[in-house]
Amino acid sequence: MKKVEKRVISKVEKLKNELISTTKGLVSIPTINPPGQNYEECVSFLSDTLKEAGLNVKIIRVPKTRLQELAPQGEGLPRPNLIAELPGKSKKALHFNGHYDVVPATDAWKVNPFKPIVKDGKIYGRGSSDMKGAIASMTIAAKAIIESDIDLNGLLQISAVPDEETDGLGGTNFIIEERKVKADYCIVGEPSGVYNVWNAHKGTLWMQLVTVGKAAHGSTPWLGVNAFQKVVQVVNAINNELKPKLAKKISSYSTVPPEGRAATISVGGTVETGKAVNIVPDRCLMTIDRRLIPEETFEEAKNEIINLLKELQRQDPELKFETKVVSQFNACLTPTDSPICTTTMDTIQDVTGTKPTTTMCIGGLDMRYFVEAGIPTVAYGPGDLRLAHAANEYVEVQELLAVAKVYALTAMKLLGTSD
Repeated sequence: MKKVEKRVISKVEKLKNELISTTKGLVSIPTINPPGQNYEECVSFLSDTLKEAGLNVKIIRVPKTRLQELAPQGEGLPRPNLIAELPGKSKKALHFNGHYDVVPATDAWKVNPFKPIVKDGKIYGRGSSDMKGAIASMTIAAKAIIESDIDLNGLLQISAVPDEETDGLGGTNFIIEERKVKADYCIVGEPSGVYNVWNAHKGTLWMQLVTVGKAAHGSTPWLGVNAFQKVVQVVNAINNELKPKLAKKISSYSTVPPEGRAATISVGGTVETGKAVNIVPDRCLMTIDRRLIPEETFEEAKNEIINLLKELQRQDPELKFETKVVSQFNACLTPTDSPICTTTMDTIQDVTGTKPTTTMCIGGLDMRYFVEAGIPTVAYGPGDLRLAHAANEYVEVQELLAVAKVYALTAMKLLGTSD
C-alpha cells in the first residue's frame, strides 16, 4: 500500500467517532417511505455535514408538477435529491450513490428504531444497514481524502436520494434524467457486506390480476360466478405448472443464498375481494411478484403469465380477468472485468486482507438506473441484506470503517491523485 493510501486509512480511523455520530444522526431522522416523511430534515442534516467536510453541495427537488407522476405514493410531500462534489482537474468522475429513505418499522423492535444506540460495536436503528450507514461511510471517505491534503485528479460526486424503496423514480431516476450525474463509474452503497460486491441484480415484474365474476346471494351461489374461486384456480395453476418451470431457470451468476439463482414467482402479497359474508364476490384482485434472472426479460416473464391465464380461460370460459403491470425492470449486470468491479475488489483485499466475492443481489436496486444510462456500476456497502427491513436492524461499526476506507482508496485509484 502506498504512503498516501496509508495516510488516508489512518485518517479514516481518526474519524471513527464522527462516522458513528453521522450514522446515528441520519438514523434518528425517520425518513419513512411511503409516504416520504422528514426528507427535507434529513437532506438538511446531510448537506450541513458534507459542506463542513469541504464538499460543494446542491439540492435538486422534484418539481411539484411532477410529484404525482414520480412519487404517486408520496402524498405530495417534497422529494429533495442531494448532490455533493469534490472537484478534480480532469473530466473523469466517480459517483457514490445512496438512498436515505427507509421502510416503516414494525412493533417487533426491542429498541426505538429512530433513537439509535451503540451496543457491542453495533449501531441499532432503522436504516442503519439499509443504507444510511453507507452514506455516512461515503461522507467520511470524502472527508478523509480532503483532510489528508490529497488532490484527486478527477471529480468525486456523492448523491443522497429518496424513494429507492418505492421504485426510485423521484430519486436516482430523476437526477439521471435531469443529467445531474457526472460519472464514468458508480458505486451504490447497498448492504452487500464488506467482503462481497454485487455486480448484478435481479429484475422485477409486479402485476395486478383481477378476476371478474357475478354477484349473487350467499344462499344461491349457483346463480353467481365466484371471482375469488377463479383466483384460486389461477393460484393452483401457477403453483402446479409455472413454479416448477421457473425453478429450473437457474442463472449463471452466483447468489447468497444459492436458492436466489432461480427465477421466482410469489402471489397474494395483496388480495382484495368481497363485500360481505353473504355475497358471492364478483371481483377479486391479487398481486403477482415475479423476479427475473439476467438471462430473461420482463416481456418473456409477462407472456408466461398471460399465456397461462389464456389457457385457463380456454378450459373455463367463465374465467374473466384483467391484468395490469404495476412495475417492471430487467435484471442488471456489470461485467466482473469492468474497472469499477476489479478496482473495488482489489481495494477490498488491500483493506481487509480477504479476497472478496462477486454475486448477484436477489432484490432490485437503483443500480439499474446507472447501468441503463451507460455507467458501469457495482453495489457495495456495509451491513447485511438479511437485516434490511427487519426488526432490530443494525450495522457494525468496524464494517462502516472498513467500507469508508474502501470507498476512499477506490476513489483515489480510479481518479488518480497529484501525489
